[in-house]
Amino acid sequence: MPPSPPRALTPDLLRAFALIGIAVVNVSGFAAPATDGFYGTGLEAPADRAAYTAMSGLFLMKSYPLFAMMFGAGLAWQLEAAGRAGADAGARYFRRMAALIVLGALHFIFFWYGDILITYGLLGCLLFTLRGASAASLVRLGLGLIALNTLILFLFAALLGAGDALAPEEIAKARAPSANAAQVRAFTEGSFLDAAAWRLSQLPLILPSMLIQQGIAVFGFFCLGLAAAKAGVIDQPQARIWKLSRWVFLSVGLLGSLWAASLMTRAETIVSGQYMLAGAVLMAFSVFSVFGYAGIIALASQGSPGPIRRFLARAGSASLTAYLLQSLLLSFLFAGYGLDQFGRMSAAEAILTALGVGFASLAFTGIWRSFAARGPLEVLLRRVTYWGRA
Repeated sequence: MPPSPPRALTPDLLRAFALIGIAVVNVSGFAAPATDGFYGTGLEAPADRAAYTAMSGLFLMKSYPLFAMMFGAGLAWQLEAAGRAGADAGARYFRRMAALIVLGALHFIFFWYGDILITYGLLGCLLFTLRGASAASLVRLGLGLIALNTLILFLFAALLGAGDALAPEEIAKARAPSANAAQVRAFTEGSFLDAAAWRLSQLPLILPSMLIQQGIAVFGFFCLGLAAAKAGVIDQPQARIWKLSRWVFLSVGLLGSLWAASLMTRAETIVSGQYMLAGAVLMAFSVFSVFGYAGIIALASQGSPGPIRRFLARAGSASLTAYLLQSLLLSFLFAGYGLDQFGRMSAAEAILTALGVGFASLAFTGIWRSFAARGPLEVLLRRVTYWGRA
């Protein structure tokens, strides 16, 4: 069997950067009721407005798409590895997706109702059917799907706006404190199993919503990542796409995202046309921002890596472990069975806390990888993928 090529630095650095943003984006779901977010405690204080605007403008609809791109690229690398080994790529790949779905279900129920692993596992199965598509076809499909998802969000924004005008009583019910009563009770007074039971009750509601509201764009970013891997540009900082991304896309993406973030910060609640409109604008600019970030990180990856880049790359290579560790830490910090901070922190306090959790998760995986070939959950996933061989 021919030897594996050296592991590229850029994908792992992209994952490390995305993981920090994922913690910051996720924290509102751990710290506050689902239909309120930080709007329930108010965003009047300048520090809270600034923190929320920064989170939305710099990380929301950017961190997860970066993660999704690397997931899509992973299909190409797994096919190459199977080819070198003369193994059945399909069997390996679908075992991996099945394991992600199972891990995702456990993650959803016991730690985080915003889990992405179930979605990635389900959509990853669909992505396998595109393994033979050309890079150009994948780019066209990916951009088309992201545009479609953006249009769906604009439609939802229009419907919510119409609801405010035509059926204000029904919209008010969705915003009423009673809509969050079961979650607040489970996350403040309940035990670990009470919180798990609430999350389980939400699974049939949240999963279809995630697949409709975000799954289309997620699959689009899968396609873009697979296209980048097929084109061989992911670890090529001087590739034309990354130069264009650094010098043009990044500015366009960040300006549009910060404008959308200011709209989002001024919304009265999550259940509003303005909030959904801001989300649609964020998604419209997400491709520019994501490629801009990727272009900068690709440039930072060139040359001989120093100790900081090597450490971050090692941490990013254990992204599954870091992602799940973040949920464990955040759920313990905020739930009543842990440090009981649910509904107690301001937006700025919670976002800064999440930033610390993001760095802590990378510190753990980076140190772990300094002594081990893989992260602990990567070993588990690999055992399933390779049917026992870690």
